[in-house]
Amino acid sequence: MKKLVFGSFMMLILAASCKKSTPTPPAAADKFMTFTAGSSWNYSTTDNNASTTTPYTLTATAVDTSINGKTYHIFQYMDATGSSNEYYNNTDNDYYQYTTLSAQLPPMELKYLNDAAAVGNSWSQPISVTQTVPVIGSLTISANIVSSIAEKGSSLTVNGVTYNNVIKVNSLIQGVTSSSSFVTATVSNQNINSYFAPKIGLIKRDFVLKLDATAFGQAQNVADENTSTVLLSTTVQ
Repeated sequence: MKKLVFGSFMMLILAASCKKSTPTPPAAADKFMTFTAGSSWNYSTTDNNASTTTPYTLTATAVDTSINGKTYHIFQYMDATGSSNEYYNNTDNDYYQYTTLSAQLPPMELKYLNDAAAVGNSWSQPISVTQTVPVIGSLTISANIVSSIAEKGSSLTVNGVTYNNVIKVNSLIQGVTSSSSFVTATVSNQNINSYFAPKIGLIKRDFVLKLDATAFGQAQNVADENTSTVLLSTTVQ
């Protein structure tokens, strides 16, 4: 679930540097994430460009915290480099992660799923960062994360396990703008799809993103990411 955080916005910063009525909540059994302490998920993320694989584990703790008026449950993320806390919330049909997308950006509430939304329904979240850049001065890079329900009720086999009633969410980075005419950022290729199963949550994510930047008339590629994340095993309480 750590890979739920869209690394594309880190690339936006690199570009700057080079430069309805309320739906009825579903029954508990239909929830698309489990918050019970002790539940754990083992994932593996493969970098298809570098041919490297990184395993990590997410474990639900028994601790909650309040952020922006919402109750967030604390999960422990652990990989070979160490551990850190992650924060997740489920309010009615909406699912959020409170996260810092990069060191330069302030924390934000990232809405990554609505389990009651019909196929084709979407939601958009704006994000921006302001930096002081040599020669240019103050520079603001802005964009939108636009997510939509691509499929519902399908089945998907991941690592030999078949999951039913899966929701597929497609996400796009749109409307990338710069406050300076000397710096532009363009997403030339992207394919970001996340798959969620009842009670389990994220079971698979494919993340393809290519971001090109132009500063003072010179173009260069600042992001070329192609990763796949799969759920290896889980112990859900």
